[in-house]
Amino acid sequence: MCYKFMKKNRLDRYVRPVKWKKTLLVMKLICVLTLLLTITASASVFSQQEVVTLNVRSTTLSNVLMLIKDQTGVKILYNESVLKNVSCEDVILNNVMVEEALKQILRNTGFGYSMVDGVFVIKEMKPEDEKKQFQISGLVTDESKLPLPGVTILVKGGSVVLGAVTSADGRFKMMIPSVLKKFTISFSFVGMESVIMEYSGKDTINVVMKEDLKQMEEVVVTGYQVIKEKASTGSISKVNMDDLILNGTQTLEAALQGKVPGMMVINRSGLTGTRQRVRVRGTATLLGNAEPVWVVDGIIQEDPLPFNTNEFNNLDPSNTDMINDFVGGAISWLNPKDIESITVLKDAVATAIYGTKAANGVIVITTRKGKVGRMSVSYSGGMSLSPRMNYNKMELMNSQQRVEVSREAYETNIPLSGNQNIGYTALAKAYRNREISLEEFTAQAKQLEKNNTDWFKVFFRNAISHNHTVSISGGNEQATYHASFGMSENNNTAKGNSQNQYTGNVSVSARLWEKVSFSTSLAGSVSETKGFVGTVNPFSYATTTSRAIPHKDANGELSFYEHKDNGYLFNMENELEHSGNENTLSSLNVSLSLRWQILESLSYSMSGSYSNSNMNGEIWYTEQTNYIANIRKYNFEEYSEGDEKYALSELPHGGELTQSSSNSIGWSWRNQLDFVKVFNGKHSLSVALGYEMRSSRRKGSSETTYGYMPDRGKVIVNIPPFYAGTNNISDKYRTTPSISDSKSNTMSYYATLGYMFDDRYAFNVSARGDASNRFGQDKSARFQPVWALGFRWNMEMEPWMQNQNFVRGMNFRFSYGYQGNVVESVSPFLIAIIGKDPKSYDYTLTVKDLPAPKLKWEKVQNINYGISGSLFDNKISFSFDGYYKKTTDMVVGLDVPYENGVSTRPINGGKMSNSGWDASFGFTPVKRKDFIVSLGFNMGKVYNKVESVVEPTHNWSEAASGNLNKKGYAVSSFWALRFAGLNAEHGGPMFDLSGSELEEAKSDATLYMDYAGKMEPDFNCGVSFSIRYKTLSLSSGLYLSVGNQTFLAPMGRLTQSIPSEYENMSTEWVKRWRKPGDEKITNVPSLPNMITSAKKVRVLDLDENPYDLYAKSTVRVVDAWYLRCGSISLSYSVPERLLPGTLQAIGFSFSLGNPFQIRSKDFKGRDPEVALGGQPLQRTMSLGVNVSF
Repeated sequence: MCYKFMKKNRLDRYVRPVKWKKTLLVMKLICVLTLLLTITASASVFSQQEVVTLNVRSTTLSNVLMLIKDQTGVKILYNESVLKNVSCEDVILNNVMVEEALKQILRNTGFGYSMVDGVFVIKEMKPEDEKKQFQISGLVTDESKLPLPGVTILVKGGSVVLGAVTSADGRFKMMIPSVLKKFTISFSFVGMESVIMEYSGKDTINVVMKEDLKQMEEVVVTGYQVIKEKASTGSISKVNMDDLILNGTQTLEAALQGKVPGMMVINRSGLTGTRQRVRVRGTATLLGNAEPVWVVDGIIQEDPLPFNTNEFNNLDPSNTDMINDFVGGAISWLNPKDIESITVLKDAVATAIYGTKAANGVIVITTRKGKVGRMSVSYSGGMSLSPRMNYNKMELMNSQQRVEVSREAYETNIPLSGNQNIGYTALAKAYRNREISLEEFTAQAKQLEKNNTDWFKVFFRNAISHNHTVSISGGNEQATYHASFGMSENNNTAKGNSQNQYTGNVSVSARLWEKVSFSTSLAGSVSETKGFVGTVNPFSYATTTSRAIPHKDANGELSFYEHKDNGYLFNMENELEHSGNENTLSSLNVSLSLRWQILESLSYSMSGSYSNSNMNGEIWYTEQTNYIANIRKYNFEEYSEGDEKYALSELPHGGELTQSSSNSIGWSWRNQLDFVKVFNGKHSLSVALGYEMRSSRRKGSSETTYGYMPDRGKVIVNIPPFYAGTNNISDKYRTTPSISDSKSNTMSYYATLGYMFDDRYAFNVSARGDASNRFGQDKSARFQPVWALGFRWNMEMEPWMQNQNFVRGMNFRFSYGYQGNVVESVSPFLIAIIGKDPKSYDYTLTVKDLPAPKLKWEKVQNINYGISGSLFDNKISFSFDGYYKKTTDMVVGLDVPYENGVSTRPINGGKMSNSGWDASFGFTPVKRKDFIVSLGFNMGKVYNKVESVVEPTHNWSEAASGNLNKKGYAVSSFWALRFAGLNAEHGGPMFDLSGSELEEAKSDATLYMDYAGKMEPDFNCGVSFSIRYKTLSLSSGLYLSVGNQTFLAPMGRLTQSIPSEYENMSTEWVKRWRKPGDEKITNVPSLPNMITSAKKVRVLDLDENPYDLYAKSTVRVVDAWYLRCGSISLSYSVPERLLPGTLQAIGFSFSLGNPFQIRSKDFKGRDPEVALGGQPLQRTMSLGVNVSF
């Protein structure tokens, strides 16, 4: 980041206590120490910060002082015998600071006060003492006449030195001793030329400060060092915090979409509590974690749960997977409103110091810290409304359209499959069998057409969310403190999906001795998330269920009907009420650092951290659900004890409970020496040497238990131990827990060297060696270094570039080096899994992974070149970086004969490249005192390619999934079957399968498929626009995503007949083939008929449904580009002159989130970003307020 400044037996397993005793002890000790430090830091200024409210008349001075002491608790020392005889004027005070109150009360009494060690001492004044001080005041502005808050003002006269700071409106007041006849006044501010003047006798002093481009220095904080920006040769982007809309309804990752050039943030679901995918300059690993490293205040953050690159593409998730879907990422514990700045490190020279953690980039976050001054209390809160979803732009049939399809299928004698005991087909069968009359048939069919059930209205809502943060900060030159406490309640428009989070953060910094400083922080977070189980998803149900099905029966009761798959009674509302997915994630993060300035140019720093996160999740179904009925094999309460069905059932009573828990503990310890010196005013040298140890351990377990009754005291009842009529143990009776235990230890050394000549030419070298238990046992690979070097030419500092305003800050950069990546999802050791024999009590042992002693970390070669600067007196700013990244020794799965005990083994055998560019542009066409207009662009383009044979491409469905990695193609590439038009006789889809006759096609499906594109975009651009007039500002943000393709969502679940009467269909079917000749005007096939159009097609050795092939054919491939307006925000700050005395600032904001989107004309659906059936992102309207006292 850059700153501008101056120089945890069956019943027992149900409850899983978390082992937090040691952790709680640590927390208590840290809290006590932190509290003591906070009290110490604030004691000296506390008395001055208390306010007084009094309304007394005709009393003594002694009584008034006693009232002030009782009200505020401040210490006031005075002579009672003297002051009880001193009368006092009427005292009317309203929220006045103690010091100011004393001034007013003592006025004209002959008494004054002084401050001694935090105690107000009241003393009698001699007549001449009242004239010992005089006041000077004034206003400090910049060249645009904008007030400058926080300007440091020093008055120096002989041995007397007085100081003050300008207020938020740039004004100041100072009391000067009368003995000072001659003195100087200096004004200094970040990035401005200092102003020094002699006192000329005027008591009003107005100062205009100019920007100092020569002395102003930008610095880069990498998490390990602070270096001058001019000396940095890496590719670094700083986030403009003013561009982020943090309304509490989205994660920090989502807020960063489009804000950083070269960084993509991809949403995969609009559900609350789910995470996003983040990529910095493409994907550089296949089996490893491709996410960037998150660093908070110099401490690397670990994910609460590990995941791999393709986790988001899991099409058949288990219960545990569904729990994990709602666990956040590495920084989910952090309150976004505690963030001071965010910086993204992208190339090798910027990230090499992080070693084998940083091949995917590093995101450095700095949190807010205390500042010198009186105690400041701030509140930030907001409320958001998200309108419920509707059928607009869903391309789904209404009731009339859906009944028409069923009528056509019935009248044309299309063979039907599945359960047809509902809807138009059920009525037609009843009429054909003379169970109902023609009149009844006609009336009920019309009613089906009129039902038009709005499932979104049933299962969605207008969701209201709110968030609140209170922070306290202050201190003096010896110590500062900052504390914040936040809570948020985020409700999704889907009923049953929500997240409540509570956060706390306390930090203290103190100067222990003149050359020794110390800082510590404690942060905690608890989040509770509610989601859905796999078979119960409101969005999926609303978009796939026929609207002709009524929500309730004629009596207003829930309408149960036979489920299309299993035939047992089903109602979605009942499923939602009697199932659940809940998880609780608690996090604790502690850090401390110590810095010793040994010499002027030499310093030693030590830092340590400890983190502990616990996740406890549950998924359950009660016995009243259709899910359990399918296991039980009869409807709820249909049979009871004594009935044959009851006796044969493997789960006659109770439901299902899946529990998952995970505990992650990590610590780090770092020691570092820094040498920074400038020789002869031109040669700047900086050296850092360090040693670091880091460890993280994850323990997890999960188990599914049957017989669960949550509505009867959350008990687990016994179920039959054997399958009915056999001696085989029921897998519902004896379940096997899944236990995981992994540890990652890393020991590292690192060194950096930086040299700069005359602020013009800079050279950086960084190296780091990591040894880890995640590597193999090859000793020669231990501490194998990651290194990088870089060069920078600051052209702006050349003599011939001075005295002009056309070009400023122009610089050129080049870097080369290696980044590293450890794949923690694989192990160099033998891994075995304990299972069970289904026909006995015996447990089994299965080899999962064979040892891989030669396994080592992946290496990423990185070349970066860049240029940045500004034009036309800083009205236009720009930055451009080009790069090439090549991953070698990439860990891939190698297919091996099964006689080895496993089917694949991890090896360092893959190669991949990423090349591209990223750029940012800023334009400020208008910049005046009260009116500013600005426009910004952030963009990036990436070309990704797998450069080695990774694995066979197997069957066509894998090739169409986007999970296939093939040499010469990008990650997320997919292939489509060649559509050859519609059959002129029956309208069924036809395909060109040329190439499938080849022997090689058995292992490479792409030989008879066409390359369709990539599922991940390769170009993104963020646009920010703002207009500010005085304290009123309007801003907006756009995000463009281009370069990816996708399959259109399936037009229904097609088999060899039309979809079940339970299912809705896409409006694309309205344009379907109906008669010969239609194949010339439409690509939508006829309704599937198993005799004609849906007759199976032979693909290699398998018979495939042609409609399944159609869904993955070239005719269904479309561009998935989109342009989204991320936000429109209006904010207003009340001018300081209109604020009451106790308020420092107050502001209001209103924002629209995701108000509109423009997308490819070929795309059918609401949101291309979650195109494959996921719930789209919701729209929000937010109102916020910020108050400072």
